[in-house]
Amino acid sequence: MEAVPRMPMIWLDLKEAGDFLFQPAVKKFVLKNYGENPEAYNEELKKLELLRQDLSQQQTLN
Repeated sequence: MEAVPRMPMIWLDLKEAGDFLFQPAVKKFVLKNYGENPEAYNEELKKLELLRQDLSQQQTLN
């Protein structure tokens, strides 16, 4: 059985995520597209924001 030649790997730098609030955009989207009260999702949006902050502060993927 012949071996498949290996392609050289390319190293890509990790991207940095800046601090931004996505809650206003999500609330506007919910109101416009679903017609629901966006304030009902405050707790869930806070959890998502905390998760995003935790992930963006990771130095490596190990």
